[in-house]
Amino acid sequence: MNSELLPIWPSTWPEIWQRLKKSSAAPDDLFVMLVDGIAPLPKHPTAPATPPPVAFDQEGNLVDTAAIQARDVYELELERYATERDRYETALSSEALAKPFFKAMLRDIGDETDALEFLERAHKTLIELGIVGLADHYRGLVIAFLKKFNLRYELRGQFSLHATIPGLFSKLMNEVKAITALDAHLNTLMGEFEEAFSDLRAERTQARIKTCLQKQFNLLEGLGGKCPGVTETTLGSMCNQLDWPHASVKELGKKLYGFRSNYPGLGHAGSPQGVLRNLDMRDFVSLSLMLASFTPYVTHGLNSDRCYTG
Repeated sequence: MNSELLPIWPSTWPEIWQRLKKSSAAPDDLFVMLVDGIAPLPKHPTAPATPPPVAFDQEGNLVDTAAIQARDVYELELERYATERDRYETALSSEALAKPFFKAMLRDIGDETDALEFLERAHKTLIELGIVGLADHYRGLVIAFLKKFNLRYELRGQFSLHATIPGLFSKLMNEVKAITALDAHLNTLMGEFEEAFSDLRAERTQARIKTCLQKQFNLLEGLGGKCPGVTETTLGSMCNQLDWPHASVKELGKKLYGFRSNYPGLGHAGSPQGVLRNLDMRDFVSLSLMLASFTPYVTHGLNSDRCYTG
């Protein structure tokens, strides 16, 4: 699954906007309407406060350094505003000029939230135009785009883009990988886990399942060891030093570590008396996702909100 929209954002031009323009429902001035509905009005800069009399010399010249700097900054902002205002108004004057302006708006999108809001504002604009079939066609193009690039979003309600549960996990792992890449030890642990995970494709034996789970436990312990205030080296002991929302969640972490310690071959010789059966892929999928769900608790510097919003 492609985690984010931003890396493939340029593809929205041929996949969404050009196709929308070619729609039989599209007006001749479609891009003019989109620019008018989406682009923010250039904002006139605020003039600096009038300098006090002491800021001027006897001839009336402004000599105060701070006041001169404020004036110069304002004049530059005023020039920038005039340029932006001219570009904006020119774009609204014809479809031929609105098209490159709209493409420039696409290029200016710098983060995931802005990209999502852009798509949603475009739908609102098309709804306000009141042209039969146009907004519905746009909706269909966006849905097709999400499916084609296997993005982590789904369209809900009238037009609201939301992260999916698989997308949440995908983004979580991408964020964790970015953090581990900054530390040689963590990067090695992540690489070993990914290699063990890939090895399951060739043969999903109990031995390979154990190896992969063991590498995932190692990664969690490596991450947990980097958290502030953590001095222990095993996940079970770390649970007493990590930040938990409730004692039951902490105990769940300890029990997972207990499974790792007691099940033969997962980290220690273990205790065969407690084994109910051999591990299979049902156990691997369940346990690996459980461990992944604990990753935010042991990853210092992880922006969990970003895992959902992008």
